[in-house]
Amino acid sequence: MSKTYVVTSAIIKDGDKYFIAKRADTKQFAPGHWEFISGFVEDHEAAEDTLVRELKEEINAEGIIEKRLDTFEFGDEHGSWIVVPFLVSVKDVYIKTNPEEHSEGRWATWDELEQIPGEDFRQQLFSLKKLL
Repeated sequence: MSKTYVVTSAIIKDGDKYFIAKRADTKQFAPGHWEFISGFVEDHEAAEDTLVRELKEEINAEGIIEKRLDTFEFGDEHGSWIVVPFLVSVKDVYIKTNPEEHSEGRWATWDELEQIPGEDFRQQLFSLKKLL
């Protein structure tokens, strides 16, 4: 039986650009893949608290939740993923990624996001496009 994971996802937006980061090669799930900053919801933790914690841990940023988007699901070889996305702004757009979490980060337009390889990322974009 496959597992079900619940994660938050920070859709960090500044103007017409979105911040994405490439997961470190040492990560268990999706190593080397591009993603929006995300993290596992821990026991009895609100999704909003997860989001704030992950922003601090992964990019040392203070985020402002602008809007909670509709939850969506997708599947991969690890199981099912329930994603709770939030549209987020950050106080400082000069973001530095934590190398334990991500090997690099960058700002990209929606058109550039659509060129990022990876089926899991494309599934997220398809779901998000309807929500933004």
